[in-house]
Amino acid sequence: MKNMALGCLGGLLMITACGVSEEADRKAVDRAALRAESSPRIMSLDREDQLLKEEKDLPNAERIGRWARRYLAGEGIEYRFGLAEGGYVKEGDLVRDDRQDCVSLMYRVTELARAESSRDAVVRALATRFAGAPADSVVDAAGRVDYDRPEHLDFSLDMIRSGHWGRNITPGLTGARPDSAGSSRYRAGSFTTVPETALVEDELKEGDIAWLVLDPAHEAGGRLRCEYGLVIGHIGIVIIEGGRPHLVHAASSDLEGWYEGGTVVSVPLTVYLERVERYHAVMVTRFTPGI
Repeated sequence: MKNMALGCLGGLLMITACGVSEEADRKAVDRAALRAESSPRIMSLDREDQLLKEEKDLPNAERIGRWARRYLAGEGIEYRFGLAEGGYVKEGDLVRDDRQDCVSLMYRVTELARAESSRDAVVRALATRFAGAPADSVVDAAGRVDYDRPEHLDFSLDMIRSGHWGRNITPGLTGARPDSAGSSRYRAGSFTTVPETALVEDELKEGDIAWLVLDPAHEAGGRLRCEYGLVIGHIGIVIIEGGRPHLVHAASSDLEGWYEGGTVVSVPLTVYLERVERYHAVMVTRFTPGI
């Protein structure tokens, strides 16, 4: 009887603890959503909710393409590195549409593409950007989030491996081969890339996420691999224009003959790989049904 009573008491304590935790997390989401509501957006909150409701039954990949195009057409968006003053990481923002870097753009596009409402997009942001962390441990009293949490993935290769941003289809693409250089964090041969010279454009689809691989032979790319352990140096979203995959991305600098940087822009993916020497290969994730 004593053991049974202790068991019952333990169950009661667990239920009570879970109830408290769930309530604390709900309030944390409320704080994050309230802060997000007052943040700059590419459209009104009402319009965003209307589009999310209208398009909720479309395939996620198609929705990703639509939202990428909306950010591409958005006005007043400036490039701002997340860790810089005013950047989304520095400010603890989940939503700040007028300031984007390549990661925050990918976050927002994929979160909106899987959401049914603006609040749902905040819930999905917390569940993927801080996977496994209770919302109450991430969101402060003002609705800011803490990107220093250990659950936040700082390395893009870890993001790919998590599956939160699509299934890694790289190994199945023509020309895919093990990376022979690795980095100070990842051993050589432990992941697969497609060199720019082997990329078959027709294999890419609207809504794919393109993760650009640093060239170990390039001075800056090699240094980032050796000193910081990085493999991926840039991220963009694929849209199909004129039968070719274009990269929609937040660009920090100009690409002569194609665009002026400092905002969200688009360029054929193969052109970007050819012109920007620090990247020599690509990895691709795709939102298939169920993801």
